[in-house]
Amino acid sequence: MKEENDFSKPFLLDEEANEFKLVCRSSYPKKIWGLLLQQSTVLWPNIKSGIKNTVSCIFRNVVPVKGDNTETVPKDLTVTVLLETKKSEPFCEAMENCFDTAVKKFELEPQIVKDNAKMILECNGTRKEFVSGKGENYIEVFWVDGQTHYTVKEANSQVYAARLGRQPLNLSSLLNVYQQLVSLEGSEELRQCLNKTIKEFPKEPHAVQDNAMLQVSCGGSNVTFYSEAGKNEINVYKDTLGEIVFNVKAKGWAWWARLFRRH
Repeated sequence: MKEENDFSKPFLLDEEANEFKLVCRSSYPKKIWGLLLQQSTVLWPNIKSGIKNTVSCIFRNVVPVKGDNTETVPKDLTVTVLLETKKSEPFCEAMENCFDTAVKKFELEPQIVKDNAKMILECNGTRKEFVSGKGENYIEVFWVDGQTHYTVKEANSQVYAARLGRQPLNLSSLLNVYQQLVSLEGSEELRQCLNKTIKEFPKEPHAVQDNAMLQVSCGGSNVTFYSEAGKNEINVYKDTLGEIVFNVKAKGWAWWARLFRRH
């Protein structure tokens, strides 16, 4: 006898109430579970394959990313390497400007800095590191508000003195250099010579002060100050007896001004 197919008849007509009511037939749950089992058997290979492919894709495509674009091994710090690094990969405009500034400024640094420095370029989220020697002089190049900044923290007073280059010649500048050397515990001999200069320079007539080249050569360092064209020459040094000499070679009207001052 053919089995009654009541799977499609979960509702029966209640003749007395003249409405459909939900009736649980014993065969209905069995057929539901049978259908689900049949469908899962057919779909499982596809589901399994999908999971496998998805997991494989996830692990294949995930690459560890650092918080910033930082190289684990610093490159050598030379002008050549800086230029090569700039050309080696595409950088944003800010980073290119930082490289340009780094090259331009680093070229002008004294050898004592070039041979022993650590340079950090950090511009617009990209960070590059370069080192020479022990990396004791710290150079930082960064981008703020559309401007590139280049700063150097000298390792010691000798480096500071070497970097001074051409300083403006006035009492304020002399005092500033002296105070920096004191804070860096610089050469005692150089500080003594600067102290002598600070005492003697204000005594010179304005004709000398306003157009002079002053060079302090003490303690193995040379510090130069300029005003105008540097027509008059002032040299400060220690003689063979250990005495500090403040020697002035005035020219033109400045010579006469010094002569009148003595009288």
